[in-house]
Amino acid sequence: MARSNRLLRAAALGFAGAAAHGSVVSARHTVPGEPCGLRLPLSVPVGLLVGWGGGVAAPWPMPVTALWVTRRSGPSGPSRAWLCAALGIGCLVGTAIEPVTHDHGSRTPAIRRAIALNVAASAALASIAAARLVVTSVAGGGATPIGGTG
Repeated sequence: MARSNRLLRAAALGFAGAAAHGSVVSARHTVPGEPCGLRLPLSVPVGLLVGWGGGVAAPWPMPVTALWVTRRSGPSGPSRAWLCAALGIGCLVGTAIEPVTHDHGSRTPAIRRAIALNVAASAALASIAAARLVVTSVAGGGATPIGGTG
């Protein structure tokens, strides 16, 4: 189980790194967070600071949460894997609903790299977390449903 915890922690670190890189790219290239076209009247730096995120950056509470739950003294059992899977999937959905993801004309190479890094790190976090749940279940740990009972 220790190895899967280290893998999950490594995925969380990669996720945080991708979010940090995306934040820098969003700020430098003025790419606001506009999920489904919804834009708050905030500058990109302020949006990043308050946790709205940027067009190519996950909101900072997501990677902070991933890092927090994967720390050594963090929650044990399947709860950390469920949360990391949800964060990874949530970031993939968030990336998919950002207009910059689909607006190929306005993307610079830096924006394209940030999107690709974000997708890769989010998919890795979700995949490793899902694998952790399978390992826990197969090993007799009995993965707990999202509701927490069962």
